[in-house]
Amino acid sequence: MSDAQATITVESPAEGDRGLFSPKVVLGMILAGAFAFSAFVVLSTYAPDLQTGEDGRAHALSKSAVGYNGMVRLLGNLGEPVIVSRRDLRRDEPGLIIFAPDTGVSRDAYVKAAQLSSRTLVVLPKWRGGQDPKHPGWVMGLEPLRPTDQVGLLKAIGVPKAVMAVAKDTAPRRLVGAPGGLFEGMSVETGPIKNLQSVSGPNLTPVLTDAQGRVVLARRMPTETYILADPDLINTMGLKDIRTAKAGVGMLRVLRDGAVPNGGYRPKDSKTIAFDVTLNGFSRSRSVLKLAFEAPFVGATLCLVAAAVLMGLHAAARFRAVRRGERALALGKDALIDNSAGLIRMAKREPALAPRYAELQRAAAVKALGGLRPGGSRLEGQALTDFLDRQGERFGAADSASRLDEETRTVRSLGDLMKVAAKWHQWRLEMTRERG
Repeated sequence: MSDAQATITVESPAEGDRGLFSPKVVLGMILAGAFAFSAFVVLSTYAPDLQTGEDGRAHALSKSAVGYNGMVRLLGNLGEPVIVSRRDLRRDEPGLIIFAPDTGVSRDAYVKAAQLSSRTLVVLPKWRGGQDPKHPGWVMGLEPLRPTDQVGLLKAIGVPKAVMAVAKDTAPRRLVGAPGGLFEGMSVETGPIKNLQSVSGPNLTPVLTDAQGRVVLARRMPTETYILADPDLINTMGLKDIRTAKAGVGMLRVLRDGAVPNGGYRPKDSKTIAFDVTLNGFSRSRSVLKLAFEAPFVGATLCLVAAAVLMGLHAAARFRAVRRGERALALGKDALIDNSAGLIRMAKREPALAPRYAELQRAAAVKALGGLRPGGSRLEGQALTDFLDRQGERFGAADSASRLDEETRTVRSLGDLMKVAAKWHQWRLEMTRERG
């Protein structure tokens, strides 16, 4: 029988003790989260600029029947410089800027957008309808606006006493330039226009009139602001007829290229026709976040991103997974044995263990050999020692129990203890026939 030995066992970690995620998965999650957050910030910043304008309303981004995107594309295909503006144009001042405000636009919004020295064309709305659910960006159920629906808009553009009129017919129109205006001596033929809309009132000078003298295009005196009463001359609905398309393009060219009265100056970008959509809710506004992604501040933003990446790499290279803390006082028999051995070692009491170790070895030998008196009682003291010596001689043991007892009593150091312990261990193996 082998003696009890305290052993330290190193166990491999069980499958359940491994990390919940592998390092590659954690790195992928971090990169995906950083990319998603960055994309969210950038898209939120530029969300107003990314609107397509496919809402069916009457503006230059709309491709519906009442929209003006068709005219924008037609002018571009004809080689005319044309832009759709989402910002303040006071620094550029194109040759002609076109506003197509909704009926609900405010006076302040219009004045803020129209503070330009460029020639301005205000296109009044004519139709109302709903979006076509089968064709996004299209309109359906078009009905003409009533003159009373445009009272607020007329006040906003500075002609509060103007009067709107609608002709209840559908026929081709012949428009003639009024005397003293940009179109003096000119006449254009259009295709059929349904419910021709006209305007008149104080401070409004006729520029283009139909055969009945109704004013289709007027100038608000004494400014360079022109008011187009019927939008079918330039919207997509009117472009379906080649005659109306020619009339609309010719009208815009004349408005852009017309002479500047009273010896005024021409804008530096006098050949550009700009369709404004800021009054329609598609303005390109300024913000602190947008400045961070535009020159010259984009360089500082990239430096901050690079610094954050380097900080992350530094942290990943310097630190590892957190070590699990161990209990201050371990549990179990092994921990109790280790703690006891540690206390004995700290107190330097190892030599005092020699008698106890010798007693354990003698007890193991007695148990294997019997060691009983003839009457059945156990041997003790010198009688037991003599018995063990006789058995040792019979088994050919190298040492005797009495001599080992004497050496045990002389142990004073750890080295002496190890020597005596080794002899006692060898003696016990010989007495119990455990040696190979």
